[in-house]
Amino acid sequence: METLRTPCPGPSLEEVNRFFIGLDYPLEESEVFFFYYQGLGWRTESGSPLRDWKAAAATWLYNLEN
Repeated sequence: METLRTPCPGPSLEEVNRFFIGLDYPLEESEVFFFYYQGLGWRTESGSPLRDWKAAAATWLYNLEN
């Protein structure tokens, strides 16, 4: 019998803040990232579950710079 697995919840705002601060980005940007992905239910824009929020955050920060 297959068991249904619920998606892992996203990180807390405090976890995201620590990640952004560790990379010398402002708290405001971490909040924008957090609430954006929280609004998507910690899924990508195409609807797939977000597997690695830190990788998504790194991409987010890269896109800020470029």
